[in-house]
Amino acid sequence: MIDIHCHILHGIDDGANDLAESLAMARYAYQDGICHIIATPHLNIHYNNTRAYVQNKTAILQKAFDQNNIKITLHPGCEVQLKSKQTLYRQVEQNEFCFLGPDARYVLLEQRWTDYDPETPEIVAWLLARGITPIIPHPERHVFFRKQPELINQLVNAGAWTQVSVDSLLGNNSQEALDYANHLIAANHVHTLATDAHNIKRKPSLAIGYEYISDRAGKARAAEINARCYGVISSKPN
Repeated sequence: MIDIHCHILHGIDDGANDLAESLAMARYAYQDGICHIIATPHLNIHYNNTRAYVQNKTAILQKAFDQNNIKITLHPGCEVQLKSKQTLYRQVEQNEFCFLGPDARYVLLEQRWTDYDPETPEIVAWLLARGITPIIPHPERHVFFRKQPELINQLVNAGAWTQVSVDSLLGNNSQEALDYANHLIAANHVHTLATDAHNIKRKPSLAIGYEYISDRAGKARAAEINARCYGVISSKPN
């Protein structure tokens, strides 16, 4: 399996605190069946994790994995919080952050927690016109998506993807988040699945999430989501 959203790089955001915790997360992930992880530190008003910095930190942690015989391949990425349309356009055009995958075809685009950006549909269209698919992380955790499900419907219909977090399926992010995640599964609006792991307590569990989706929507749906996640790191369009 591949985890496309994980805060495993230590000391650069609210994820792993140190190398020991990064290694512990990786060992847990490997035991769970994960063999690829996209490291996605935050890029927001609190953390300025630039492209070169994340690439360097990813290479350092990969070396530590290799030295400790942890058979996981790391890929650099980023969770980009939408500050404004103008800021995002500049960040994309100046290649300021790590996209997901090798060919800058996917971006993990997080909404603000305080409010929904009404320019998001325009932003999605702008990205798609440039061959970039926006992946909306954990929509089930955002109150405005739960209260106004037509917002996520509009983005999905335009071509954006969603990424539901396994913790939400386990009920760890509130009953409301679980209920909306179930709604997204029923609507076939779960495009990708990830752990959004931050530490060994909020750990990188992925297999149980695929089991959950398989139970609710069938094995074929779970396999489709897994294949789509692998497609993110492929050099071929998904």
